[in-house]
Amino acid sequence: MGNEFFFDWEPVFMEKLQSHIGSFGTSLMSFFSAFGEEVILIAFMCVLYFIVDKEAAKYVARRFMIAGCFYAGIKNIVCRLRPYMVHDNVKCLKPVDKSADLMDISAQGYSFPSGHSSGSSSIFIGAAIYLKKHILTAVSVIIVLLVGISRFCLGAHYPTDVLAGWAIGISSIGLFSLLEKLIKDRRIIYLIFIVLFIPGFFFCTTNDFYTNYGLMTGMFAADLFEERFAKFGKPANIFLGLLRIAGAIVLYFGVNALLKLPFGSDFLASGTIAAHIVRSCRYFAVIFFSLGVYPACFKLFQKKEKAA
Repeated sequence: MGNEFFFDWEPVFMEKLQSHIGSFGTSLMSFFSAFGEEVILIAFMCVLYFIVDKEAAKYVARRFMIAGCFYAGIKNIVCRLRPYMVHDNVKCLKPVDKSADLMDISAQGYSFPSGHSSGSSSIFIGAAIYLKKHILTAVSVIIVLLVGISRFCLGAHYPTDVLAGWAIGISSIGLFSLLEKLIKDRRIIYLIFIVLFIPGFFFCTTNDFYTNYGLMTGMFAADLFEERFAKFGKPANIFLGLLRIAGAIVLYFGVNALLKLPFGSDFLASGTIAAHIVRSCRYFAVIFFSLGVYPACFKLFQKKEKAA
């Protein structure tokens, strides 16, 4: 069940785009869309966190995580169906979950706003703001625009979903920055957002909210843990930095897979509140261990890195 609403020009515009882009255009749009997906965003964050600038990565991650909860919560309030669910002439050229039925809202999620647009804008624009590099700013704006455009070309979102996603991503950057100016203790800011999004457990039915809530709380805990216990610095060279990233990625997917083992696949896909809570706890653990506990191990190799 969901709501159907749109401007008359939106499905017409999307149908016309899809009738002209062809197979090459579809592949190109899918490529651009990937820059708003979990794997690419995680890879970008890992490079920032483990190699380039740890504090820049934390700055970006805080804003990205709250943007994720905002957009997922709004999706479950508005409950706007994806365009291909409403319009026969709009095709879904790139589903959110390829293994699930296209009409399965729990797996595919609602349409408004665009999570890809929200995530890409909060991460890439956030990084550009923190690092203050003109080239990075230009590249970031281009990436964000292309990600958004790809989403309605592929039939996953209406153009207004994309506009709303951009607004949420940029607003999240501004909101967290404002709170940092008003509240000096970051733990209080974290607590505000943890409490703010708890009501989502009473009305959200899609996986994205519970995934994002777990990621957000895990990142908050990892930040505080790393700041107190790990305190790792930049790697001595790129090779060591890439090893750090490889370890984090293995840990991320390994812990995620390990925590699924006690539960059956039917339960995990059931969409029940228990399954959603397990999902949030799983992603909390994944991020906490990957970004908090794992970097504490770097101390064991600190002297070797300096010597290298």
